[in-house]
Amino acid sequence: MIFIDCAFDNEIAQELENYLKDMGFSAKTEESTVIVDVNEVERFLAYFIMETNRTEYIIRKIDPTNFILSKVVRIEDFGFQRCEMCGCVLSSEEELLTHRRTHGIAR
Repeated sequence: MIFIDCAFDNEIAQELENYLKDMGFSAKTEESTVIVDVNEVERFLAYFIMETNRTEYIIRKIDPTNFILSKVVRIEDFGFQRCEMCGCVLSSEEELLTHRRTHGIAR
């Protein structure tokens, strides 16, 4: 069995269940998790994202039987800052300015 956690989005879980059933697979939803018995589930998840125009979603493989289907959320939307050089996440603009100096950038 494969478990696809839709990150508390019951609506997309139901749509994914219906999509997989339409493709001929046995699938069921428990809250926001879709349970399915299918090989190559990543391929069908990618098709689902493309066919439903959900380009803001990504698939994360946790292990061979567990996946997460969720929206991409930028850390900047939560007030954090990211270093352009190394990707380090900092909690304020002041910390980012100080951090940039470690790379020799003084902006």
